[in-house]
Amino acid sequence: MKKTGMLTLTIVLLLLAAGLFAAGSADSAVKPAAEKVLTIGVDQEAIGIDPHIVTAFSSHRRVDLMYNRLVRLDENLAVVPDLAESWEIPDNLTYIFHLREGVLFHNGREMTADDVKYSLERIMDPKTASPGRSYISLVDSIDVLDDYTVKLTLASPLASLLDALTSNNLSIVPREAVEEHGNLQKVAVGTGPFMLEEWVPDNSMTLVKNPDYFEAGAPVVDKVIYRVIPEAASLLAGVRSGDLDIAAINDGATIRQAKNISQVEVMNKPGINVRTFGFNTTREPFTDERVRRALALAIDRDEIVNMAEFGMGSPTGPIPVSATEWALPLSELPNTSPDYDKAKALLAEAGYPDGFTFNIVCSASYEGGLAVAQVIQSELKNIGVTAELEVVEWGVYIDRWVKRDFDSMVEIRGGSGEPDRFLYRTLHSTGGVNNFMFKDEETDKLLDLGRLQTVPAERKATYAELQRVLSEKAPLVFLYSPNENHVVGPRVEGFRQVGNGSLYYVTHTDVID
Repeated sequence: MKKTGMLTLTIVLLLLAAGLFAAGSADSAVKPAAEKVLTIGVDQEAIGIDPHIVTAFSSHRRVDLMYNRLVRLDENLAVVPDLAESWEIPDNLTYIFHLREGVLFHNGREMTADDVKYSLERIMDPKTASPGRSYISLVDSIDVLDDYTVKLTLASPLASLLDALTSNNLSIVPREAVEEHGNLQKVAVGTGPFMLEEWVPDNSMTLVKNPDYFEAGAPVVDKVIYRVIPEAASLLAGVRSGDLDIAAINDGATIRQAKNISQVEVMNKPGINVRTFGFNTTREPFTDERVRRALALAIDRDEIVNMAEFGMGSPTGPIPVSATEWALPLSELPNTSPDYDKAKALLAEAGYPDGFTFNIVCSASYEGGLAVAQVIQSELKNIGVTAELEVVEWGVYIDRWVKRDFDSMVEIRGGSGEPDRFLYRTLHSTGGVNNFMFKDEETDKLLDLGRLQTVPAERKATYAELQRVLSEKAPLVFLYSPNENHVVGPRVEGFRQVGNGSLYYVTHTDVID
């Protein structure tokens, strides 16, 4: 009996121990946190991701999350620190930037002032063909004072410099990555909150959280996936079903529909970008100012906004209408309201009494402006002009844009609340994105003067005159500023919009299940 009792006790103790061990194991096991994935639907593929080279909005919206600049714009379009913690402006020719310490590129190397110098010099090199070159063309020298301090010295004052430095085109990159790959169009080596994991062209781009990002607590999610879905209706359906968390939707009819769906939230904000209808001023008949003015006089901006945007935009002149400090009302600008009789008279005077035929290059995507081109095509019939639409695939559209291979083109231009930043690069004869190849002495003089002036009242007078000159000479027709629209699903928390379309605040966005 004794032996049997001892054996029983031993077995019981062993079972208890096993049970306690098992219970302890269960209690002490830490379940891995579920991966937080934010999925964004977009209607266009990126055309490369080298921040110094890209021009398409579709590319910039990816670059937003992979790179940093010295400074950036917040949701109120105010200039705030980014890689530079602070800066000094001891005089109007000198800018000294103090960099964050310990910031790492995605390749693990620390970012220093040498990288700032290299990046800005690469942008300024004409061989790079960077659209950002115009922003900093007055920078005379870039000096590294120490590992975390860099000084920019200007040849002459540049009132727009800080605002210009917020552009993605002025992102900071590592020399070794550029030298290894030739450019960064297919790879990303930034300092940004997310790193490139996978890119399946015309399908998806997957970014993963940068564990070494310099901002504490950011990014919030572990992964961001961009999905390319060309149709606006499919983007909305994706948010509604939960397959997408955020969709950038610019089609007015779809946004109107989304506002009636309880499962989604429509966020919109007045934009600073500008839809344009521009001419190749080196091709007949657009070499003649009278012809360009005639076409401008046939354009009804209100009709275009209502038909192409379902009213979700604001007619504008050369400066985005939301830049209220600078923009003149359309009523004060020439050639901005329809006048068919005057337009026909100008055509007759220019030698086209029976009108003429030309092509408008556009693309079926929102940025490619097909809907806008169709309204313009209809409006020009009122003055006897025939516009034939060249509807091309998005990659071809970008190629034609880069090569200036068009009679005319419908675009959407990245605007700014700072007139020098927007207009100099667009219309100065040396401007980096002067696709109209417009060369005009009076325009150049005003643009050069405006960027030198530091007295606000004097600058305002200069840009008021410039708006009148551009409206009169009409190298392009500034049509309207569209709203920034995002359709957001119920899981999304903390997303904020920026008027220029930036997705930077995805960094601070969470997904709640």
